[in-house]
Amino acid sequence: MKAFVVAVSCMVLAQTASAQVGSLPERSPYRDLEYTQELTVLGGYVRAKTDPAGVAPQSAATVGLRYEWSVAGPLAVTSEITNTFSHRNVLEPTRPAATRALGTESATVYSVDAGLALNLTGRKSWHSLVPQVRGGIGFVSSRAKDDSSGFAVGTPLAFSLGGGLKFVPGGRYQLRADVTDRIFHIGYPDAYFRTASDNTAVLDQQTARRFYTNHLALTVGVSYLFSR
Repeated sequence: MKAFVVAVSCMVLAQTASAQVGSLPERSPYRDLEYTQELTVLGGYVRAKTDPAGVAPQSAATVGLRYEWSVAGPLAVTSEITNTFSHRNVLEPTRPAATRALGTESATVYSVDAGLALNLTGRKSWHSLVPQVRGGIGFVSSRAKDDSSGFAVGTPLAFSLGGGLKFVPGGRYQLRADVTDRIFHIGYPDAYFRTASDNTAVLDQQTARRFYTNHLALTVGVSYLFSR
């Protein structure tokens, strides 16, 4: 009987000790994410890479919407649409260098993309924070063009890469900050390589006629969370 009491006591002590390993639920830095979908209103700034001729849409403020749906564990489907209030320099490449620049014009840039996102803390937040990486594919589009030279931005295919940090304090709202880089092709017409009457051209013959450029967006947003 004494041996039985000793054995039971040891088992109780062992279970008590094991229960104390790690953090108590209320003290854990990790919290389950309650909702699986979010809609974010975002705003920020797009830093556009300067092209050799200086005629592509320039850096400007941007606004947009992002939708995200957690489909399995840390994996989410995401999509985004943005409007960047850009301007661009206008050139008449057939004129001499002194009179070639015609000023600036509005060159609004739209983007639409869809992709996958990965929460680095899974379906939990850590101290209310959720770091994330993303990748996707879509389009950028602008009506910016010069009929006289044939230059146009058009609607090229764009690849997007990025990351972000969510602040999820609990409830139906969260804050997030993101970096998104959209990479796409741009091209120049032959007129940019032709010599004008002053023996100058906008671009020399060694400049690539088509090349990749990128728009790097830095944004912050407020998200509404829904669907458990």
